[in-house]
Amino acid sequence: MADAKAATGLADFGDESFKEGLSRLLASLQNEVELSDAAAAQQVAAITRRLANRLQVEDWCRTHPEVAAVKVGPSVSITGLPRTGTTALANILSLEDQFRCLRSWEQTQVTPPPVLGQDDQDPRRIAAVANYERMMRERPEMKALHLWDADTTEEDVELLGMSFRAQQFALPLYTYHAWWRETDLTAAFAHHRRVIQVLQSRRPPDRWLFKAPAHCYHLEAFMAAYPDARVIMTHRDPAKAVPSAISFVSALMPPAARVDPVELGRRNAEHLRVGVERAIAARKRLGEHRFFDLHHKEFVADPMGSLERIYAFLDLELTPSTRGKMEAWHAENRSGAHGVHRYTPEQFGLSAAQIRSDYDFYIKRFDVPLEG
Repeated sequence: MADAKAATGLADFGDESFKEGLSRLLASLQNEVELSDAAAAQQVAAITRRLANRLQVEDWCRTHPEVAAVKVGPSVSITGLPRTGTTALANILSLEDQFRCLRSWEQTQVTPPPVLGQDDQDPRRIAAVANYERMMRERPEMKALHLWDADTTEEDVELLGMSFRAQQFALPLYTYHAWWRETDLTAAFAHHRRVIQVLQSRRPPDRWLFKAPAHCYHLEAFMAAYPDARVIMTHRDPAKAVPSAISFVSALMPPAARVDPVELGRRNAEHLRVGVERAIAARKRLGEHRFFDLHHKEFVADPMGSLERIYAFLDLELTPSTRGKMEAWHAENRSGAHGVHRYTPEQFGLSAAQIRSDYDFYIKRFDVPLEG
């Protein structure tokens, strides 16, 4: 916190409820994972950056009081188990001009907020594009694992990270994960909305497109901050989605981190199952009419038909121009276009049969088709 103050010349962090999450995150980093000096320094730098972002958001709101009057429109969250098509759906919907996307680069450095018509010249975006290009050169295998794009909506890790209530899924911080699952994110999502107001203040439109599998765990806290929101929940055979998610997470781990793949598999399979349980329970309380269910198999087989049904659910018009952009995107990015992500449940001490047994309630609830 002292380093963030020194770096920004600011001192007001606003609501200091973030300190609990910060303390728990630091304790897990210190006690649960072995990191090289370089990897530890990266974690400290990320924490300090989030604290600096928090200071700068508070200062921006103080010096720009008009931000408090910014109206956030009826937004959309794409959620569900990871690796069920959330990214592909988010990326293709990001082509819709009626949506305001939450880009990775504006999360990482919120202020000054981006300006309409100046995105291409924004140094934050330029740096993000360069980082993606460097990653593709140095780790080309990552192309098959994820769709990387500086202009599409990304998970709100940095926004929730300013309250230190982001999931932190890419590290084996199991004690932190257990606390995060149970903690109340109401204040964190209220701050989330405040940051969204800052980002929207000079860069409309007001209908936000979020993509976050982690929203499954805290849907009611999300809806408290965004009461007009609708949710698109994606579904896939958990025997495919769960080990794929664990494989992807393991690829994001710091190279020097010593991670037991069997423990990683067991812990994360359980963690993801809890998220689905929480989502099902929250839907009953929030009202099923606020949710649209999309099966991965359906989206792969008929992407434009799926999108037409989503637009009808959201009461939006799918124009010929947008349809053309989406069809072109899909032709270039259809499943397998950038390589094949290879993994097996057995790599992580799991089996397809056991995963399906553990997730039987989910498969039955959403009539999820099994694969292979």
